Amino acid sequence: VRVPKEQVYDFIEQDLLDAIQVLPEKSQYASADLGRATKGAAQALLAKVYLYQKDWQNAYDYADDVITSGQYGLEPDYAQIWRVNTENGVESIFEVQARGESIAHGVQQYSETQGARGPSGWGWGFNTPSQNLLDAYNAEGDVIRRDATIIFRGETMYDGRVVSTAVENPMYNEKAYSSANAGAGDGDKNIRVLRLAEIYLIRAEAANELGNSDVALSSLKEVRDRVNLGEVTTTDKTLLRNLIWKERRLELAFEHDRWFDLVRTGQAAQAMQANGKPFEVGKHELFPIPNAQLIQTPGMGQNPNW
Repeated sequence: VRVPKEQVYDFIEQDLLDAIQVLPEKSQYASADLGRATKGAAQALLAKVYLYQKDWQNAYDYADDVITSGQYGLEPDYAQIWRVNTENGVESIFEVQARGESIAHGVQQYSETQGARGPSGWGWGFNTPSQNLLDAYNAEGDVIRRDATIIFRGETMYDGRVVSTAVENPMYNEKAYSSANAGAGDGDKNIRVLRLAEIYLIRAEAANELGNSDVALSSLKEVRDRVNLGEVTTTDKTLLRNLIWKERRLELAFEHDRWFDLVRTGQAAQAMQANGKPFEVGKHELFPIPNAQLIQTPGMGQNPNW
């Protein structure tokens, strides 16, 4: 029988609280150990765990601990965040390390599967940006993040690679792109998992829910200033909540959070149906338990409505 969700969260929280007590700060690691888990990584992940439970005070406190630790800063140029030269850089809180060469293989197929498909391409063309995402960037006037997130058909990349006008899809995920990857299975580039901009947005969301619009707005400003977007000024809690959610989408596109954000904020049905995807409330928020797992542990039971 499955234990309640709250019990699982308790286990995760205790693990992270224990880790915070024993892990060093990022600055305390020797350069050869850069990339190992840090106190800041545990604090940042714990802030996110509390965010998902709507434990706003704890989400705020742990996000604030990371921001005020002096260990991290925002990368000045948004477009540089996913490039090889900024791995484990100033904004990085935790990332998957990937040398991408034998004997230490890289992240298997991450760049390959998301690369452009067709003439001049280097990949399979999976996980492509939607027109809806492009429209969201354009509606915001968000040119910097749009062009750092999306590879467009016919574009000349920052490293000189020309993307043919004949590739199969009009757009591809630039955050998965690596100059060194010409279609090999092993990717050489680290995958960013937690970075400081997200922690600002966690603090913004928690602060707004706690009625502290000043910190919510100042946190949002940090993220928007970098990409030359205007200051948000509303103190209306509902309106500001939705603006923070939108900011997460634009800032963190293709960073493995969008689906889970849609589910936790109750926007999944609306977002999926707007893109012509079938979505049943009370069913599609969860994946089905695989049949092989049910055979092994029948007491587990299938998820609702599957």
